[in-house]
Amino acid sequence: MNVLGIFQNFSITFLAPNMDFQCVEPPSYGKENDSKIPISLDDRCRVPVGPNETVPCTRWEYDTSQTSQTIVSEWDLVCDREWLISLAKSVYMIGFLLSVSFFGQVSDCVGRFPALVMCYMITTAAMFLSLLSTSYTMFIILRFFQAFGRTGITAVGFVLLMETAGPQYREGIGIAIQLGWAVGYVLLPAVAYFIRNWFWFQLFASVCFLPFLFSYKVLPESPRWLASRGRTKRLEKVLIKAATANGKEFKGDIKDLDILQNNKEMEEKKAETIFEVLKMPNMRSNLFKMIYVWMVHTFLYYGVSYNTNDLAGNPYLNFFIVGVIEFPCRSIVFFILKKLGRRPIVILFMTVCGLAFGAMIFVPSDLPWVSVIFAMVGKFCVTASFALLYIYTAEMFPTGVRNVTFGACSMCARIGSILAPFVKELVR
Repeated sequence: MNVLGIFQNFSITFLAPNMDFQCVEPPSYGKENDSKIPISLDDRCRVPVGPNETVPCTRWEYDTSQTSQTIVSEWDLVCDREWLISLAKSVYMIGFLLSVSFFGQVSDCVGRFPALVMCYMITTAAMFLSLLSTSYTMFIILRFFQAFGRTGITAVGFVLLMETAGPQYREGIGIAIQLGWAVGYVLLPAVAYFIRNWFWFQLFASVCFLPFLFSYKVLPESPRWLASRGRTKRLEKVLIKAATANGKEFKGDIKDLDILQNNKEMEEKKAETIFEVLKMPNMRSNLFKMIYVWMVHTFLYYGVSYNTNDLAGNPYLNFFIVGVIEFPCRSIVFFILKKLGRRPIVILFMTVCGLAFGAMIFVPSDLPWVSVIFAMVGKFCVTASFALLYIYTAEMFPTGVRNVTFGACSMCARIGSILAPFVKELVR
């Protein structure tokens, strides 16, 4: 799922690449002028219509030697409309923001599995409808719903896996799941290189999403969620099925399980909403701290990832290199996790990340490769820290409020990722 998740998230990098273009005509071209006026290629956004007069260009031709049809050429996202590319990225993150909050609450109320079904239906419908987009507005609205559904799958699915696995396996599973994100990161530029038409690329990603329909046959409800709600009969069925799948036999009385005994107190005073969490001083303090950490991580991570087109060199190769970095990052975290603990690793990597990005300010403009190196170092560190942050957050809160607090952190983090695409607008 994470492989295709990154296809949806970062596909905009290749759906809206930097394209060479030139103006074809101004508003009055060929109508009021009897003779053709030479068009200046130095300024592709304003063209001359007289000795001392220029007007905005209204139609452009695009260089398709490097890429085929994109949303840039489809809806003329150039000149004074170029900021709409950054808006398309931010709209996706707005869908992300609303999704983690909404489905976090839904999954805590009705269960992890029903929430996943809802997310899948929304995502699939939005992906296929986006193929029929006839305008930029229609495209970004459907992109919003893609993010709204797909993000819910990721957030709820991650919590489901953490609650299904035993404590001794969570670290390995948590890192392994995120390797899917790294695989998608590497595969995306390869697919985009061969499929350079935005319509066919979207169709490819949509069709690849369909096989997940059959996962309902093997995906169980969270045993810990069932225990926290006192649904012993359904919990017993899930545990018996799990024992059979592992070649073991379920013995004893379901009511004697530690998972139920530990949740008795939680059933009496469980906090099902974020408002209840905010009433608890210690939990409120932890929540605010994690929200800030998530915001910083997403701003830095997406600030680099979304703007690889602006780095020197081939955009496909740049994105591939940034993707390759994901593998050693997550592997390093996996091997040092038990030795150093959660908090020291986050502090270490984010300190180096801040120093690397800060150093870019002082790099001379005639040494772009030095900036690229610092950018890659920063990306390496923030990715390594981000890989741990999911596990760190999931373990910090109890079962009854884990999804709603995890969702709150991820939701507020979208403020950073919404702002990240507009970083490049500051230098224009």
